[in-house]
Amino acid sequence: MAYMLGLAVFFLVCEYAAQKKWVPKFLKDIRAGQLILRSLLSLIGLAVLGMVVKAAIPLVILATIYLATVISNKYLVIFSAMERGKKE
Repeated sequence: MAYMLGLAVFFLVCEYAAQKKWVPKFLKDIRAGQLILRSLLSLIGLAVLGMVVKAAIPLVILATIYLATVISNKYLVIFSAMERGKKE
């Protein structure tokens, strides 16, 4: 139960950070397709690193939550701009 609470808090912190645009530059200033590709490559890299240090599952779970939040925020910004008639 404590793990689920910790993941929920981590999700809320990630959502707040994405809304405030506290995202690394290599994830912020790129197109949505490239963001998804870099996120996938990051998850693969973290899985390999996690297997080396014997912590693959927690690393991949936390990275997935963070990267999914960044991707969803990117699409939220794009679709909000499209609704206002602007092209992102």
